[in-house]
Amino acid sequence: MITVSDVKQYLYCPRIIYFDHVLHVPKPFDQKLETGKEKHDSITAKEKRRKGALFYDPELDQAEKMFRVALESKNLGLRGILDYLVKTKQEFIPVDYKFGFSHNGCIHLNHKYQLVAYAILVEENFKTIVRRGFIHYSRDRVNAQIDLSDEIRRRTLKMIREIGQIIEEEIEPVSTKNPGRCIDCEYSRYCAGHQSVD
Repeated sequence: MITVSDVKQYLYCPRIIYFDHVLHVPKPFDQKLETGKEKHDSITAKEKRRKGALFYDPELDQAEKMFRVALESKNLGLRGILDYLVKTKQEFIPVDYKFGFSHNGCIHLNHKYQLVAYAILVEENFKTIVRRGFIHYSRDRVNAQIDLSDEIRRRTLKMIREIGQIIEEEIEPVSTKNPGRCIDCEYSRYCAGHQSVD
């Protein structure tokens, strides 16, 4: 079983999946992760106190709010814990918290597909169709919306299959073509000397 976070990591660098799930290399302590958990708890506490949902969206005043929603699909071999799920009479809206900046008011690519993976799980677990979702970026206070098309669902399902294949067949994928990502990567010490194959 893979996690929704694996979808995000796969897009950041596919080799992370190999180090984590195939080689099972130990992860060093990540202070940013601990700080992120604290900020997550703070945002959740504030949102629980608010009357409406999605940070004072007046259209969602009567919405039901669910936090830390555990989701799983045995069919896809995928699980995850969604930060926040907004439920109205018309729709379910998944929301994921991020503790950095948005991409000029828009969603970063790896965050987008992570959110779509959550949406697919919401659809299966609640027998519904998810039409939109949001990423909340805390640093610039942006709620970036993504509309879910059939095409983006297909792409996300393809990634989930590719991640499963890396693990099942123990395939070492090429690393990211963006070397700037290696600077802060928790696996960089294991990856030293590896060269991506073009």
